[in-house]
Amino acid sequence: LPSSSLPSSSSSSPTTTPPPYKLFFYISPYRRSFQTFQEICRCFPPESLSGVQEEVQLREQDFGNFQNPEGKEREKADRLRFGRFFYRFPDGESGADVYDRLTIFEDHLIRDINAGRFTSDTTLILITHGLSLRIFLMRWFHWTVEQFLSVYNPPNAEPLVLERILDPGSNNNGINNAWRHTKTLYRIQRSSLAHLKGCTLDMCYTGVLPREVLDEMVQEARRKVALESMGRRRGGMGGEIGGKREEDGRGRVIKRRLGKQEIEEEEEQQ
Repeated sequence: LPSSSLPSSSSSSPTTTPPPYKLFFYISPYRRSFQTFQEICRCFPPESLSGVQEEVQLREQDFGNFQNPEGKEREKADRLRFGRFFYRFPDGESGADVYDRLTIFEDHLIRDINAGRFTSDTTLILITHGLSLRIFLMRWFHWTVEQFLSVYNPPNAEPLVLERILDPGSNNNGINNAWRHTKTLYRIQRSSLAHLKGCTLDMCYTGVLPREVLDEMVQEARRKVALESMGRRRGGMGGEIGGKREEDGRGRVIKRRLGKQEIEEEEEQQ
């Protein structure tokens, strides 16, 4: 987009000291994304806005060209039976399709960062959509499909922050960080975890985990083992419905009937 697309801010004045940061935006082509971008820009002085780039790859998952309520209810039920990540909507996309296009976007983004396109005081802001945002994090931090499915969409317009934790020119435990992959230099800020239901500390990093994170993971694993042991001693049903199990061909237990509660939970996640 041309620089004229950047909204002007009425809060700044010619005598104001330039801010010690720059903002560069990547936005989805959808209208709500552009409107969000405009409102964010009004909160910052124009001197801090260095550019904006529209990226088609940041759009939300395509659920089909023309949608009707009855057809979508059937498709959502089919998706729960087949698998939410791999089910492809008619004339639309699966989560795996979104994963592929966001892989391309992240490759281009990393290339721009490594090529020095942005100054060291630049913060990159991505304005995208719920499922696309989760898959962006999945690709960046190498989540498994099971981990991705355990995470819920953040609340609407709630910012998630990836903070830089390592200086590329420094050494960390004798390793020159200049040789690290760019993605390992970032982590999900802990304050953002409050908005990512289901995301755990070990999912916030890629590469070597900090010692304190490893310690917390060990404690959590011990708690899970203790709970599972208690459940076995009590002879519980283990989450089965009516004591019956049914598998979907991939070794996963599924429910025989897709009730209203399961559909509502699915909509909350997606």
